[in-house]
Amino acid sequence: MNSFKKQILIQLGVDPNLVDRTDGGLHQAYAKYKAYLQACQTYSEMISNKSWVGDTLNGADLIQLFVSKSFFHSHYKKNFSKVSNHPDLVDWLEGNPGAPSDKDLWDVEKSSYTFKDLEVFLEEHGKKKKKKGKQVNDKGEGASKEAGDKKKKKKQVKN
Repeated sequence: MNSFKKQILIQLGVDPNLVDRTDGGLHQAYAKYKAYLQACQTYSEMISNKSWVGDTLNGADLIQLFVSKSFFHSHYKKNFSKVSNHPDLVDWLEGNPGAPSDKDLWDVEKSSYTFKDLEVFLEEHGKKKKKKGKQVNDKGEGASKEAGDKKKKKKQVKN
């Protein structure tokens, strides 16, 4: 690691182990994502209070401390921005005590989980939430609550 990068990590309070580019699975990737978000906040605060020492950084500079910019956008941001809607998944990713077991969360036990596993999880659990919001109209057809509310408003306007 070069001294420039080391100085940035020290100022931002980033654990140097999180800038290792080897694939450490979803737990490590999520830790990197959270560290990136914290680094952005810390950097912003340091700029505001004029305590930042060194060259000005941009978003890409901060991302590339952890992973490549393209991988960040295609995997980290795309998936991890959705996990807060799933508290059990967050607990599992953070390794919290009381987090669901691999079997309970993923329905399968594996030695390592990938972004593909996460995408499948988010897709399946996103569908379950959407199904809960559906209503059945008087013809027995599924309709979203919003669509039903819009139809009611149109009828009220016409009358």
